[in-house]
This record gives sequence, C-alpha cells and structure tokens, in this order.
Amino acid sequence: MNSIANNKVAICLLLLSITSSPVVSFAPPCINSSSLHKTCHHPSHPRTSSCYTTTTTHLHQSSTDEEDGMINQESTPLGGNWMKKSTTIKGIPAEALSGDMKDEFIKMDVGIGGKEFGTGPLSKRMFDAMMTVALQQFRGDLPDGLREAYLEYAMDASAKEAVKVAMDSNGYEMNLGDDIAMQDVGAWGVVENVLLLDDGEKSYESWADAIVEGGWEPGDAFSFIVREVPSLQKSMDLASLLKALDPDGTLREEAKEKGMLLPDEDVASLKDLGVDCMQRINAAPVPTTGEKDVFRGGTSKGYNVISRSSLLRENRNADGTENQKALLHVMDSLANHGCLIVDLTDEDKSLDGALTMSKMWDATTDFFQKVIDKDETAKIIPAMAVAEGVGSSHAMVGFASFKNGDNQFLETRIRRSDGALLPEETRSVIGDDGAQSMVDAFRVMAEVGKDIVRIATAASSVEADAFVTVGSVVSQEEGSPSIAGLSFEEASVSGLFGDNEADGEASGGDKTRGDILASEAAILLTEEIMDDGKPLVNKGVEHDEGPVSMSPHRICRYSNGNDKKSGASEVFGAHTDTSFVTIVPAAAVSGLEIFDEDSLQWYRPELNARKHARGLDPKGEKDSQFPWHSRYLVVMPGELLQITSRNNVQAAVHRVVATNQTPRLSAPVLLRARPGTKMDVERYLGSLDKADSLLLECNSMSMEDIHDALQMRPMEQSPPRNEGAEDWA
Repeated sequence: MNSIANNKVAICLLLLSITSSPVVSFAPPCINSSSLHKTCHHPSHPRTSSCYTTTTTHLHQSSTDEEDGMINQESTPLGGNWMKKSTTIKGIPAEALSGDMKDEFIKMDVGIGGKEFGTGPLSKRMFDAMMTVALQQFRGDLPDGLREAYLEYAMDASAKEAVKVAMDSNGYEMNLGDDIAMQDVGAWGVVENVLLLDDGEKSYESWADAIVEGGWEPGDAFSFIVREVPSLQKSMDLASLLKALDPDGTLREEAKEKGMLLPDEDVASLKDLGVDCMQRINAAPVPTTGEKDVFRGGTSKGYNVISRSSLLRENRNADGTENQKALLHVMDSLANHGCLIVDLTDEDKSLDGALTMSKMWDATTDFFQKVIDKDETAKIIPAMAVAEGVGSSHAMVGFASFKNGDNQFLETRIRRSDGALLPEETRSVIGDDGAQSMVDAFRVMAEVGKDIVRIATAASSVEADAFVTVGSVVSQEEGSPSIAGLSFEEASVSGLFGDNEADGEASGGDKTRGDILASEAAILLTEEIMDDGKPLVNKGVEHDEGPVSMSPHRICRYSNGNDKKSGASEVFGAHTDTSFVTIVPAAAVSGLEIFDEDSLQWYRPELNARKHARGLDPKGEKDSQFPWHSRYLVVMPGELLQITSRNNVQAAVHRVVATNQTPRLSAPVLLRARPGTKMDVERYLGSLDKADSLLLECNSMSMEDIHDALQMRPMEQSPPRNEGAEDWA
C-alpha cells in the first residue's frame, strides 16, 4: 500500500510519459451554442488547472497520412472538425526550428465546423451586446468604422471560443499567457480560410474579407481553419488514469478496507481529512538535503514574496470584492507550494513590523541562552501543562524538552482580560520589555494570518458561488467593473462572462454581489471564529471562549547535538497543524521545510526570503536597525483552513531540519479557533446547498469538537517521526 501513499509522485511521473498523437479528429461537444462560450469571471483557483481537475475525452486517431503530419482536403475539409500540430511556425517548417522558438510551446492547427459549434448565434450575442453599449455611449451616432470593427471583433471572439472548446475536449488548452496583446483580433492564431455557410462554396482568407467581400453579418454561421494557435497539452484527468492503473477496482477496494483515500476521492468528512493529512505526511520523503542543494523555490508567481499591505482589508477593491491580484497570489502560494512569504516592510516603506519582530527575536535569544546557561531564573518556568481554567485540553503553557535537550519549547499564550503573557513566570526570565515584545509580535502575526485566511476563504466561497443568488442585482450600478468596455452584465449577454439571467442563471451582477458577500462573511469568520487572543467583540455570537487564547505563540530551539554526523537531519518530523494558519517568522538559521505539492520536493522558504532581502538591501545597510529575517513571515495553511477553503488549500506538510553546528531558533504562532464558538456555515461560508459534505458535517459543531475530531487518527497511520512530542506539536 506504499504505492497509494506515494500516488502523486507515481502519477506525475507517469504523466510525463504520456504523449498524444500529432493529428486528431473530433466530434463537436454535445452542448448548445449558449454554453460554448461559458467562462466564469472569477479566476479559477490555481489547482483547477492541475492534473487533479482536468477533464479530457478520448482522442480519435485519423488516417495514416494525418499521422505523418499531412492533411489533405479530402480527409479534413474546410467545414470539418479536426486538429493537428502545426507543420510550420511563422512560415518556417517546424522541423527546421531549434531552441526557444521550437520549445516555447505547442502550436496547433484547428478546423471548426460552424454549424456544429454554433458560431452564428454566439457571434450575434456578442455583437448585439457591444452595439447596445456603443449606442448608449454615443447616443445613437456611431463613429465611422466602429460597426465594422465590432463585426470583426465578434467574428474573431466567437471563433476563439469555439477553438477553446474544441481544444478542451481533446486534451489541450489555448496558451495566451499574460500578454494583453494576445487578446487582440487575430493575435491568437493565423486565420487561413473562412467559409460562410450561407455563401455556397466560396471561402475567404480573413475575417475582414468575409465581412467586406462576403457580406457576413452576426448570426450567420461560419466555418474556418486557424493555424499556429499557441497551446499546451493538458494532463490526463486523474479518474481516467486511476482507471487505467486499476481497471478492476482491486486497488480501490483495498484502500477502502484500510481506511485510505485514493487521490480522486473527496475529503468528505473530518475522518477523511485526518486520513488525507496522514497519507500526505507518510508520503513525504525522510532524507534531508543540505542548505546548498535544497530547493529554494522556482520561478512561478506563487514563490514570490507578497507585501504586507497587499493583504490588508482596506486594500480590497472599492466595491468590497477581494483584490484579484492578491487573491491569486495567496491561493497559488498556499495551494501549490504550501506557504506564502510576507514582507512586513513593504520593501522598506514601513519598518514597524520588522522592528517589532526584531525585539521578539532578542527576547527569544535571551530566554534560550538562560536555559542553556542553567540560569536560576529559567528554572522557575513551569513544565508544559494545560492552562488553568482555559476549558480546553489543547491549550497548554510551559516549558518542554525532548531528545536529550535537542528540542526545547516554551509554549506561551495570551490572557484575554489584560493581554498578559502566560506563563507569567516568563516575565521574570526575559523582563517586562521582553514579555511585551512577545505579545506585540503575536499581534502582528495574528493580523497577518487573519488577512490571509480571509482571502483564501473568500476565494473558495467565490469559486463555489456560495453567496450567489440569481436575480439579486437588477440594474447596473455606476462604476461597476467591466471588460473590453462592457459591464459584467453586458459581457454576460455577449457570452464573455457569466451566464444569461434570462435562462435562470446568475448574471455578472449577481456574481459580483456574491463576491462582496463572500469577503464580508470571511471577515466575520476571522473576527468571530479565529482566536487572536482578544475578547470576542460580537457578544451576540454563541461562544464560551475561555480566559486564555487557544492560539499559542511557541518559541523553539532546535539543535542536533546528539548526531555526530555532519549535515542536516530531520529534528522534528513531518506533520500538519490543526490551525487555520501557522505563521513562522523567518529565522536567521534556515530549517523550516514545507513539502511543495507543485514541485514534489521539500521547499525551504527562508532561503527564498533571504534572497529577497539581499535584493532589497544588498549591502546590509538596515542591519543596524534589525536583522534581515525580521522582515519576513512564512505563513502555512492548517487543517482548519482546509475545511473553510473547501479543500482548495490543503494543510501544509512541514518539518524542521537542523545541523549539529548552529542551533535554530523559531517562534511560530498557530492561529486556532475560539473553542466555544460554533461553525455556522451559512453565516461564514454561504448557502448550505453549495456546501460540501465536510462543511455540512462541521455545521453547528463547536470548534473544540472539530479540533478534537481531527486528533482522532488511526494509530497505524501515525508517523513515528516525532517521538516524545505530544499532540500540541
């Protein structure tokens, strides 16, 4: 069964060996013209383009001539539906190309039958919507040439949508990248032939020719051939791959008997969530790599550092929706790489956060130095135990030491009534200023964590249309968002965005309203459910939160003094946290490793942060004010965020490695839930009709009960990598 635990590695390796035939013919999808162009105006979550959610159909092999890369008019006539790799790129034979020009991406030639793909009705809807707006803007007096330009745009956009559908049904997707110019008429491919279906056998060489010479009008169906369309091959969908690997279902039945999940199965319950985390933990490799060779992040945007201000509630869009750039960055980082790196200074525009973290590091260093020196003051710190009167067995405070002193922890929490640091004896060790610096740092990290949870939760609610009500928006509001000069409602009519409200489906305005409500509800969740150490402001919410915060601020010292071998070793094994997020201040000595779900290897984000710091301050001019690492927080998703994100963001599998040379100090905050509050799905996450089975199970449960349920994992699946450490780790 180890093959199940390591299924993702095996699947991705197998996908690398799968290639498609150079030429395929296809039947048009069995859908009506109104859904050919359906594209949601909410950007998809980054994982929705991965091998876990891609859907494909089987490709039909074409003739022998086609397999050789040759298409003749008899086998693939104008008006037929076919697709093949381009034999020329920019007029040069493909086989003659080399280097970047050849390898940048696949180019495809595509033939589309206009009748089957509904190019006529689709083009009319697009054109009518644009003309409606233009007539309003110009009060019926259209500028010269505008109608002709709109005709060409409607024809081009209809053709592009038809090609997207054809590609999607055959395992490809159009690859236009982020270049806005690629959205221009004709920029996405070379139109070779256009056949007007009401014009006999005559074909035209361009959209403009078909309009001017052929008299094309919106609503007239047209077939066409377009060449050199930038494309990417999509991975085989997971269900098909598992079917190929396990045709008789034996593997699935065996996994079911052992209480395991196959990767195409939903995390449908709290028990499943625990199993999912354990399987991913067990699948993570144990061997370690030194700092010189460890993975430090790639070139994708998800590895980029984000500025603190980008996450702030007040920096949402003016209409109350989440900023899409920040949302996509957060979701890409959390879902694909298991963490987000936050720059508290906004690239040196504000130093307050870094200065606060610097003082906290001084207090942490002072504490462990006194422990090492066996200072008398350090001996008064109580041993790790449940905080008195907290009302939860998971709220612990005090000092603990494991592995002959290699791993040492001080668990601190904040008392709600006065913001004091517990255990109170800590103040005698690090002084009043040191204790206050711990509280101040906790506040900084908690606010960052709450903003990230807000964004990730809102994004997932938006993705599920959880707050969308059909017909909730009747009229267009001034200043609402638009695309290509069209409002969302007008774009909906054209088919560029959303659906047609007349068909009983949500309009663009309905969706925008849903986005706003999703963000507001996510704010409520961060204020009422997440435990930031402050008293709950809204007393109308049912709660019994206790006098002490459930979210610990843990200062740690990791060393490897008992290992005589040189190099890094795993000193705290792979695990996930029962938190919304765990916020780890970047440390001077790297050692936090997160299993990167995208690259399938351990990722050390502190080295990525170090690179960013050197770019900002190459000469170390700020070192006199604060150490470089005080700028950065590494934020990892926990199991509670996996719930509220509807499994779009998995709890990060992470570990700590250390050498026998320099100890690593760390000071994470685990943002958990107020124990007595209850999960109200409709209040925080939208309609119960849009909730998955996991959310429905959690609905009305106390957060303490949810926390308890996630600790009840089968013993045979628990990894023996953290012996001696209790559940609080």
